[in-house]
Amino acid sequence: MTKIVELNELMKKYTQELSDALQRKDLDSAISREIALLEALIAVAKNEIISVINDPTVKNIAESYVLSHEKTLSYARGVLEGLRYVSPIYALGEKEQIVHLLASSVSELFSFIMGALLIVASLSPPQQEPFGVV
Repeated sequence: MTKIVELNELMKKYTQELSDALQRKDLDSAISREIALLEALIAVAKNEIISVINDPTVKNIAESYVLSHEKTLSYARGVLEGLRYVSPIYALGEKEQIVHLLASSVSELFSFIMGALLIVASLSPPQQEPFGVV
């Protein structure tokens, strides 16, 4: 199971790297980092959250929510592919919009995952050390 602390550290690292890339006005680097993180978060959502949901209705809702983020990722990739054939002057504005779109998606999905992991962790029995050794 993904540890909440590890996920939190991943987001801190992402936030710092994204901030650095944006300060350098390196939109390509910012976008590639956002895409990589969104892929990782989608995997966590599918493997750690959706896979443990038993209620079919709740599972369907969660799958639909994650699917919307997968569509955002596909859209961003498609726009980036199309930008290869556009003048760099016009591509800059589109890349800025992609950065904002992906940042929003990452933030939303991260919040969903953190909330779900906290609930799953609270429902799980506390971990006992073998033989009562702490």
